Amino acid sequence: MLTPGTGYSRRAHYDHRVTTRRAAARTPIAPAVLAAAMVGALIALQSMANGDLAVAGTGAIIAGWVSYVGTLATILVVVVARRRASATVRVLRERAKPWWYAIGLCGIPIVLTSAYGVPIVGVAVASVGSVAGQTVAGLLLDSRGIGVPERLPLTGRRLAAALTAIAGLALAMVAGSGSTGAGAGGAVIIGVLFFVSGALLAVQNAGNGAVAQQSGDPVIAGFASATGGTVVITAIVAVAAAGGFLGPVSFPAAPADWYRYLGGPLGAAIVITAAWAVRRLGTFALTLTVVGGQLLTAVVADAVRGLGVGWTTVASVVAIIAATALGVLPARPATVPDDAGGTSG
Repeated sequence: MLTPGTGYSRRAHYDHRVTTRRAAARTPIAPAVLAAAMVGALIALQSMANGDLAVAGTGAIIAGWVSYVGTLATILVVVVARRRASATVRVLRERAKPWWYAIGLCGIPIVLTSAYGVPIVGVAVASVGSVAGQTVAGLLLDSRGIGVPERLPLTGRRLAAALTAIAGLALAMVAGSGSTGAGAGGAVIIGVLFFVSGALLAVQNAGNGAVAQQSGDPVIAGFASATGGTVVITAIVAVAAAGGFLGPVSFPAAPADWYRYLGGPLGAAIVITAAWAVRRLGTFALTLTVVGGQLLTAVVADAVRGLGVGWTTVASVVAIIAATALGVLPARPATVPDDAGGTSG
């Protein structure tokens, strides 16, 4: 017969896992996959817009600040347009925790690094670096069950995908494709900065997914994240200004410069959509799905802008695609352990 605490508990644990996985399998993931691909394209476009704004006269810090303020303003418009202002305020007042806002700080490095690094190494190299960081961090976050309904263990296939993504980053940094003067050493440093920034972005995505679950609304997750990030980056700007580190700042005002200010609206779309999709895909799968849209958009953007797309960038894109395939291959069906039914006697 079943012995409490041995076979019985193991069977109950197994049945719970199977039920959870079957429920997840019945959830349509095609919309989440499409949304994640769109997020990738938007990230590449946001990097380009923020970088162009910085080069046009604002500098990296101010360009990042403009992006964050624009993100928060856009989300506020969305909240009002949905007629959810009162409900949003009520949820934030009654249920919000400090980390809901603190998670927004994890998005600051990618904004500042993009504003500084994209004009130097190009969108494609920047994207590969950030994607590699997101991939590795996504593996760790999923294995801890952060931002996903169920813990996703670190399997050999998922680890191989992460290693392949890192190889893609190394290839991209070999020659700094699209570089306008960084040199090999500079390209490596900027690539590492994008790697670290991407890892922190994965933490933000997972955190926003958890907030979306607790609040029941990805827009609230985006609002809390953008609020925390805006407050901190505003403080950074104030300190930099007081210390004389900003230098001369000018805002481009020509009609043709309108696209340079799209970092904010694009950021709002990114954070809200990612908060919704990560609950359905997991941080690791979200990152790998984002890759397609992000790298395709990045390579096209560099080509249109006249930046070289060398063989290293092409090879890195192939490596990231291979990592994506490794990460999304279906797992083998689970089988009931031989001793899950307990012992008889």
